[in-house]
Amino acid sequence: MADPQQERDPRQSYYVRNPWRPWASGAFGGASTVLTVTTLFYALGRLPLALVGISVLVAAAAFVFGLYARYRAARFDAEIGGD
Repeated sequence: MADPQQERDPRQSYYVRNPWRPWASGAFGGASTVLTVTTLFYALGRLPLALVGISVLVAAAAFVFGLYARYRAARFDAEIGGD
């Protein structure tokens, strides 16, 4: 007689890849990198002030996208967990 434990289907994994997680961390890392490089080159006198303003706007846009991606990742996790 077969063991009933062995006849059951294998349990599904609880891990589900969240497609928004890498986007969130990448956006925050990108914003940080843009600000760091901008600060470095401006301090060395190699970057005009107009380009500093553009760089700050690009970094702010990347940061806002990171917040949006983090929000979407939380919603994705809530849908999976049934919260």
